[in-house]
Amino acid sequence: MFSWPSFPHYGDKNNMPANRFNGLTDYGIGIGLRAPHYEHILSRKPVVDWFEIISENFMIDGGRPLHVLDQILDQYKVVQHGVSMYFGSAEKPNREHLRRLKELVKRTNTPWLSDHLCWGSVDGRYTHDLLPMPYTFEAARLTAGESSRSARLPGSSYRRRKREQLRRISCVADDRMGIPE
Repeated sequence: MFSWPSFPHYGDKNNMPANRFNGLTDYGIGIGLRAPHYEHILSRKPVVDWFEIISENFMIDGGRPLHVLDQILDQYKVVQHGVSMYFGSAEKPNREHLRRLKELVKRTNTPWLSDHLCWGSVDGRYTHDLLPMPYTFEAARLTAGESSRSARLPGSSYRRRKREQLRRISCVADDRMGIPE
């Protein structure tokens, strides 16, 4: 039988680790919220400060996942992490995806929102993979533009993270950026 590990508890559901993306606010300790653990969490109310959710698992119109999420939100803080923004794709972000993501951000009041710096769609087809970005100026420009547009979401840490990630790209980029092979 699975048992939850003991974690120090910092007092209330607003605790998460301090980092540069949340203004160095200490929010405590969090763990991933996964469907196999719903029943245990709701019945035993483990001592944990927050849960991380995969945004796309809750970007729906109704049903059990949202019902459970609302019960979790009554007791805990939630942080959203996405897996399909595809900032590096040549296509514009999917407007329906952004609309649903905005709705979920409002519902959860997440203190930050994150996703992967990658690409994963071509001609409207989604691979559901996190494909690596090429290390070129063009890829960096494209990614900066897409992540800037997405940074307008409430709760988004995309804007703050983008500069650091793009610096990393430029450090290992192609020879046009002056990096020897």
